[in-house]
Amino acid sequence: MTIRKYVFIAILGFTFSHKTLFAQTKRIVTYIEDVQEERKSTRWTLTEWLRIKERMKLMDVWLAMFSKPEQKFAPELMLGYAKGVGESEFRLGSMDGLTSNTVRGTNAAEEITAKFWFTNLVSGTTGLRTLNIDLGLEGLVRNRFMKDDEALVDPSGDPWLPETDKLQTAGVNLRVFGASSQDSSLVIKGGKFEKVSGFDQLDKLSGTYFGAEMSLYLLSFLGAEGQYYQYLDGKDKKGSRVQAMGFLEIYNIRVSYGQERDEWEYETPLLKLKTKDFERYLSLRLYF
Repeated sequence: MTIRKYVFIAILGFTFSHKTLFAQTKRIVTYIEDVQEERKSTRWTLTEWLRIKERMKLMDVWLAMFSKPEQKFAPELMLGYAKGVGESEFRLGSMDGLTSNTVRGTNAAEEITAKFWFTNLVSGTTGLRTLNIDLGLEGLVRNRFMKDDEALVDPSGDPWLPETDKLQTAGVNLRVFGASSQDSSLVIKGGKFEKVSGFDQLDKLSGTYFGAEMSLYLLSFLGAEGQYYQYLDGKDKKGSRVQAMGFLEIYNIRVSYGQERDEWEYETPLLKLKTKDFERYLSLRLYF
């Protein structure tokens, strides 16, 4: 019985030591395998270098095919037509001050606009990386017609009958924010203007103007825009124009609706005239 007990204890001890030895051996083998895998992954070989080089070539081809291309010269053209109705106000008086001689009447207006942008002109033709500022040209013709025939009367009793009011501008634009004319943008403007008041007693105005235009897309097809202009005859301010509109855009067609306010001041050696126009506009623009 004692011998059997010793045999059982010996077998049990051998089994336990065998399991411990097996676990330690497994740890050693695992450690060796991990070290070898790490060293293998960091080992430089000529075959691996050639494989990586070929893979990089394929990646360059893929990037060239699907990444954003370099900026290229992309001229843009915009043609617009707007029709408006509203009210005009005229105040006539002496140089010392305007009298209560004020006339109001309904009007109709139309506006034709053309813009051309030299988008990415420098970077697209020379390959040089430049600031995201684009150069453009703009021309505008605006006519306002009075529907009422009521005339102003000057202090001497002579009637002043308003006829067609005409504004023509030609200028240069700088787009300092925005990738295209169909993008949220900020544009600075300046140029020359000519203004005919519609009264035979007044000479034509001419001079320089400056202004700004901002467009903001709220959605990919819906947005708002605003414009502001000041017109100068030499150093004196002669007029201003403010426009605010909302627009709906489908493909290259933009339909806008909004309001415009124009204010002008005219002078003769003895008299002064101030005009205000308020219109609601519906406009159509085409982008190419």
